[in-house]
Amino acid sequence: MQGAILNVNGIITDLDRRQFAAWQKVAMYEYGMGLPGKLAGDFKGLSRPAALDRVLAHFNDTADEDRRQELLETQDRFYGQVLAKLDEDDLVPGIKRLLVALYDHYVKLAINDPAGHGDEIAKRLKLDEYIDVVGTADDPAAPYQALLAQMDVPATGCIALVTNRADLKAAAAARLTTIGVGDAGQLADADYRVSQVGDLRYQMIEKVWEDTHEDK
Repeated sequence: MQGAILNVNGIITDLDRRQFAAWQKVAMYEYGMGLPGKLAGDFKGLSRPAALDRVLAHFNDTADEDRRQELLETQDRFYGQVLAKLDEDDLVPGIKRLLVALYDHYVKLAINDPAGHGDEIAKRLKLDEYIDVVGTADDPAAPYQALLAQMDVPATGCIALVTNRADLKAAAAARLTTIGVGDAGQLADADYRVSQVGDLRYQMIEKVWEDTHEDK
């Protein structure tokens, strides 16, 4: 096993909660009222454009492309303010131990944050010394291929830790060994699955890779 690709959200830290907090700030700034906390689940896993659609629908509003871009930039500014408060207490339990183990076994590590704040997040969480590549999904149709190229690791030598069906499909299409973390329904097709990051151990991951990579 030569490499591992991890999405920041759900594997490293909880970004859904922070993205929603930024959208609440946008709502207050633009409409004079926040978004109810009970809506947080509706935003989980949404892309930023899709989340914007949800905000506009909530306020019965519409926006042309220029206005949408302005709102997305406003949200990104607020999101940056939210991220500025990140620290090591915001790490998903067990992830630091796992990253150290992978690093100690000379496994190249890549993290991916589609919103483009991966470098900042890694530094604030004090993980940057372990991370070789930070991706931003500039090619959303092939994010894993792009990260593999930057890592200079073959697909058959790499694993992907995923938390949702879309990432699972993309990683499998790129011929990576896949380990799902979370919901059994969404991750049933993963090569292996655990309920939470804290269940992962280096020896387990290596064994899954050894058992599956020759078939990729």
